[in-house]
Amino acid sequence: MRVLSVSPFFLKYIAIWTAFCLVAAGILVWDRKRLVSEWREYLRFLSVPWKLCLFAPALIFVTFAGRYTNDETWDPVTGAAMAILTFLTAPWSIGLMYQVLIGRRPVRYLAVALALLFYSSSWFYDSYLLWRDGVYTRRWAGNLMLSPFIYVAAGFLWNLEAKDDGDFADGGGFRLSFIRADWPKRPVNTRFGPLILVSIPFIVIAAFVLVAFVRWNVGVFR
Repeated sequence: MRVLSVSPFFLKYIAIWTAFCLVAAGILVWDRKRLVSEWREYLRFLSVPWKLCLFAPALIFVTFAGRYTNDETWDPVTGAAMAILTFLTAPWSIGLMYQVLIGRRPVRYLAVALALLFYSSSWFYDSYLLWRDGVYTRRWAGNLMLSPFIYVAAGFLWNLEAKDDGDFADGGGFRLSFIRADWPKRPVNTRFGPLILVSIPFIVIAAFVLVAFVRWNVGVFR
C-alpha cells in the first residue's frame, strides 16, 4: 500500500481545493436538467474539424515531449490528461466567465468556471503526482502560476469562429463564440481561413508557456 507523506500545509491546501471543486460539482448536479442539453450542443461545438485538427498535434506533443525535458513530473499521464481536460473544458469555462460578467448566468457559475480552470490546469496534476510519488510535488506553485495561461489561451482559441457570411458583405471577419446568445451551439460558419491570423497569438502564448519554462535535454535529438 502506498504511503503518502503530506505536510500540514498541503493537507489544508488539498482540503480547500477539494471542497471548492465539490461545491462546483454540486452546482452542476443542481442545474443538471438545464445543462444536459447544453452539453450535447457543446460537444458538437467542439467537434468542428479545425478545432480537432489543432488539438491532435498538441495532444501528441504534450503526451510524449516530457521525456526530453528535465521535468520529472511530465509523463504521458500528466501530459495527455491535462491536454484532454483543457480541450474539453477550457472553451466552456471561459464562456461561463463571460456570461457571468454580463449577467447572462448566475454568479454561482463563476465557481464552476474557476474550478474547471484550476482543476484542469493544476489540481489534477497535483493529485496525480501525489498518488504517483507519495509526496506533494515541489513544482505545484510554478504550475499553478503558469498553466492557467495555457488554459485561458486555449479557451479563447477554441471559442474563435468565422462570422456568418451574411454578417459582412464580403463574408469576412471573426468573433468569439461565447458572445452569441445561443452559445455553445455549433457555429454556422466553421471555416478556419478567416481565423488563421487571429489564432496565432493564442497558439504562441500556449506554446511559449509550455516550452520556455523547462530545460530541454537537447542531446537526445543528436
